[in-house]
Amino acid sequence: MKRTFLLLLALFVSTMMYAENFVMIKVKNQQNLQELFAKQDINIHYYNDNFVLATAENLNENMILLDENSFASNELYFIVYCNENEQSNYATNEKNNMEVLYSNADMMIVKPLNANLRPAKNDGMIAVSNKTAKLAVAHRDFPSVAEEDAKVREFMNQVSIENLTATVEYLQAYEERYYNSTKAYDAANWIQEQFDNLEVLETEQFPVSYYGNACAPNIIAIQWGTKNPEEYVVCGSHLDSYSYSGMCPGADDNATGVASVLEAARILSQHSFERSIIYCAFGAEEVGLIGSAAYAEYCAEMGMNVVGYFNNDMNGYLNPGSEIHIDLIYPNSVEAIGEYYMNLANVYFPEMQVRQVNFTQGDSDHTSFNQNGFMGIYPFEDYQNYSPYIHTGNDLIGPSVNSFEMSQRYAQMNIACVSTLAVLDSESVSENIANNVAMFPNPAKNELTLTSDYNGNSEVQIINSVGQIVKEFSFITEATVDIKDLNTGIYFVKVVGENTTTKKLVVE
Repeated sequence: MKRTFLLLLALFVSTMMYAENFVMIKVKNQQNLQELFAKQDINIHYYNDNFVLATAENLNENMILLDENSFASNELYFIVYCNENEQSNYATNEKNNMEVLYSNADMMIVKPLNANLRPAKNDGMIAVSNKTAKLAVAHRDFPSVAEEDAKVREFMNQVSIENLTATVEYLQAYEERYYNSTKAYDAANWIQEQFDNLEVLETEQFPVSYYGNACAPNIIAIQWGTKNPEEYVVCGSHLDSYSYSGMCPGADDNATGVASVLEAARILSQHSFERSIIYCAFGAEEVGLIGSAAYAEYCAEMGMNVVGYFNNDMNGYLNPGSEIHIDLIYPNSVEAIGEYYMNLANVYFPEMQVRQVNFTQGDSDHTSFNQNGFMGIYPFEDYQNYSPYIHTGNDLIGPSVNSFEMSQRYAQMNIACVSTLAVLDSESVSENIANNVAMFPNPAKNELTLTSDYNGNSEVQIINSVGQIVKEFSFITEATVDIKDLNTGIYFVKVVGENTTTKKLVVE
């Protein structure tokens, strides 16, 4: 008994000695943020231009202590966006679900007590996990564009207001798409069907969980690049909706964003690009960016080279009396992609105002990519006059989505940014054609078989995740190759025959 007591005491003392504090550190400027990331005695879990949230064993005068023994009884903390005038009521309503650690005029930092914590009415929340954040870095220069590209303008001109309207009408008709509801699953399945109907995209359902419970999945559709398939240009939106009580048709938030992504896929999938394009519809955004965080973490863990991420979230409400304009939300650490977006806007819509804004009252899925070291940006409605109907039963076409002309403009800018960065394949500018190339098994371990309907010679390259060709061979109609020498991981199989096609291969 005495020995057991001593062991328990030793364990308790050890835990206390190595327990880390959950702290906030205010950020002075971009240089200061970089210096904080370079420190060895803190571990940053979240950052923006104003503060970082980190764990540290030792406190100093620059730290605001939020919680001792961090992540001991909870796997997440939350940034809850809530105006100071509404914080008292929100805290009272959620008193059994959270402990308030900090608050300012725009938000609260809370420790959840269970899985029932709900966002405040309008502005959502961010889940902060025990994973280490990464400062976003541009691994290459973004292109500088001086004049219009005729093909890019052609893509933009194909954006159909009728298609955008039809998607928003269809999704709002679900009446609610709560992250874990049957209707959210139905909406996810419908979105995947739209991608599948394009035939040339490789689609998958990426599982999403929240406190160990399944949610409607992310829908991921990949259009493989012809020359650099290991480099990705990503555009995304979230498919779920939210209301603190009652129905949440989610027309502006965020059927408009889903419509923009589907329209980009419809238009761009007809053509070949040198880089791969990923089209996303994320689940569980409204309860903490859960779906996009899971996918962005996966991209980082797999070493995927995400060149840029373009977010699509709320683009249908134009404040009465205002001209169409775009407010860009992004941290200063990804200034390069912000300048790229403004460069293209100035070329294709020189009369339209585009401005960077410091939005401190909400967030979206670009942040998940920023936190994982990728360049991501969020074009938003007027940040001071966005739809007052979101997260209510009136988030409908009419009151909340009152300008599909504005939605069209945002969708056109998304297409311009994605297509320019993905680089149209000048050697294959005709319409993209689905190739009848089959590859199995996948995942594979020892052997890989390829078949093709093409009766001529097909040249094959197997490329690793950093762009190195690790195996080359040719075949006519069918071939089986030994892949025992390939390490576990993701590869790209590029087949050049009657047409060029690229497929993802997972080696176990």
